[in-house]
Amino acid sequence: MNKKLTALSVFTALLCTTILSPVSAFAQTAGSEETNIAATKEPAGTATPSATQTPAATSKPTAAPKKKTKKKKSITKITISAAGDCTLGSDYKSPASVNFYAKYKQKTPSYFFKNVKNIFKKDDLTLVNFEGTLTTRSTRADKTFAFKGNPSYLKILQKGNVDAISFANNHCRDFGNGSYHDTISVFKKNKMPFASYGKVSIYKTNGKKIGMIAVNGLEGVSSSKHYIKSGIQKLKKKKADLIIVSMHAGIEKTSSLDAIQKSIAHYAVKQGANLVLGHHPHVLQGIEKYKGAYIVYSLANFCFGGNTNPPDKDTMIYQQTFTIDADGVKNDNVTNIIPCSISSAAYDGYNDVKIIPCKVSSTNSINNYQPTPAKGKAKKRILAKINRYCKPFNVHFKKNGKVGR
Repeated sequence: MNKKLTALSVFTALLCTTILSPVSAFAQTAGSEETNIAATKEPAGTATPSATQTPAATSKPTAAPKKKTKKKKSITKITISAAGDCTLGSDYKSPASVNFYAKYKQKTPSYFFKNVKNIFKKDDLTLVNFEGTLTTRSTRADKTFAFKGNPSYLKILQKGNVDAISFANNHCRDFGNGSYHDTISVFKKNKMPFASYGKVSIYKTNGKKIGMIAVNGLEGVSSSKHYIKSGIQKLKKKKADLIIVSMHAGIEKTSSLDAIQKSIAHYAVKQGANLVLGHHPHVLQGIEKYKGAYIVYSLANFCFGGNTNPPDKDTMIYQQTFTIDADGVKNDNVTNIIPCSISSAAYDGYNDVKIIPCKVSSTNSINNYQPTPAKGKAKKRILAKINRYCKPFNVHFKKNGKVGR
């Protein structure tokens, strides 16, 4: 029995050896082929190939793939300053001894923005609303107030470090359609960027393009929305990094908003505007943060020749610093913002918002057409007024003028 088992074992062992030998040989051949493939990535060495073998290739070794280093995003900060209605001229009914014309004869163009020009000098773009005309025409439109200034008055804005103009309002044709075109010709001749209805503008600064649109909501909501939509499309084709819409709308001499203002402003943001600036009420109104963008409903008067002694002389300069990288304008995700250095690659996407309470005149008794930052009690009072108007939107400005609690 044991011998039978022994014989059977021997037979089984021989059978396994016979069957497995080809498999073992195949395994060795496969291993050899892998080595040869690997060898083709290196020099063949000194081995002499047999007559039946193909010489190994002598191609250069393939370098290991380099690790992709994450590029730091280029970050740019753009500071915008915005101010309200600038009427460089007066209505013919204003007192000749104290109106804007008289003051211009007494002073130089540098006088008017003397107290704010250094603020504007430090930003990347200063934008104001031009309300009136620059023309020598004498036939006024049939309306209560009609404003015009000499074309040379544009020097006032240039000396004041104003960089661009919005020009779509109820006074841009005060001396007929010709006065509108006269004013635009003055802007063009002096290379002053402007936006007006269907005419959009791009201002280049700090390597970025700031697109501007201006609409007159008093002429209808539908036309304003048309200009906004087509204007933003134009600016996007021109690769604008930032888009500002100026709208002339609202009710004069009231802090209350109307439905037209909200409709136009909200539409502008939905279409892609990064900031909306409002004019026309001649007084300050609230500031809303809507879908990540700020809407300043009324910047009030600024350098305003339309009234020799307006009862409400409160105004402000609105400032916002936008952070832009390769992906576009960063969202404001910080409520209590402190501007940071951009030397670091890490950031939170700041949109630094600030207001500077001002008066349209450096004196209280009369309008001397010299806008001036407010101080002391006046500054606190104006800031409290703005916060009161902003409360429905849950927007608040601190003592230093920055947004936050």
